[in-house]
Amino acid sequence: MAELQFATMQIIEESENSGVRFVTPTKETFSKLEESFNYTKDGSFYNVTVEKHDDYAFFVFTFGNPAPRDENLTNVNTGDKIINQRTMEQAELNNQAFFLFHYEEQLLYVSSSKKKILFESILKEKIQTDFKIKNIYKNEDEFIDVLKECSSISFTHVNNLFNNDSTKKHALVDLTGTDAPDEFTITARYKKNNEIVDFIKGLFQAKRNFEINTLVIKGIDEKGFETVYNSDTFQKKISIHCAKDSNGKFVHDDIRNNLLRKLENEG
Repeated sequence: MAELQFATMQIIEESENSGVRFVTPTKETFSKLEESFNYTKDGSFYNVTVEKHDDYAFFVFTFGNPAPRDENLTNVNTGDKIINQRTMEQAELNNQAFFLFHYEEQLLYVSSSKKKILFESILKEKIQTDFKIKNIYKNEDEFIDVLKECSSISFTHVNNLFNNDSTKKHALVDLTGTDAPDEFTITARYKKNNEIVDFIKGLFQAKRNFEINTLVIKGIDEKGFETVYNSDTFQKKISIHCAKDSNGKFVHDDIRNNLLRKLENEG
């Protein structure tokens, strides 16, 4: 068994609606893809397999490059050499990358971050729509740095955030008529300024103090794309252990099943 890590990312596609530039893909998005196809990029040859299910889409990339090629094959035990019969029109597809998009979670799990731009390009060519794959930011300062507008803030109140002595409680009562919501969501658009930055930093601190539970902040970054801070996922990397076949390659079914099992157990 070998370990394989998946990074948690966000994928968005260009919207057909004039009012929204990008939206989250749906099951219908990937229904347009063939179950298997080939793709060539920068001299490398890719075979792509697409598994389409009700809850998720699973993508398997196997790839290789005809060059470089040695004239001989060498026995690693004896050092003996024989003529390499592979031509420059052939490649061994020994490299692998895996992508799983979960519809309910609206998250993309990526085994090779270096291939995310390639994945965007393939989807764009095959579906004829622009796609963007974005990191879910690893730290609070990085998120604030790229934030241009804030469009939605939601968190689950658990403890002391709206206590009897808190000015936040009085403001909450004035705003909502109640002081004890189980879940609290602000949906409004704010231009980035010192006040909203201070408010967001206060929520980060409340999260660290265990005064709130889940915290999700959505906004628009400096390039005009939606960006998300999610306290449950922004630092998450999923590690799984999977079998390899007799040629030393990961077994696709094992990758998919173990990743789904891991997500279910952590959900």
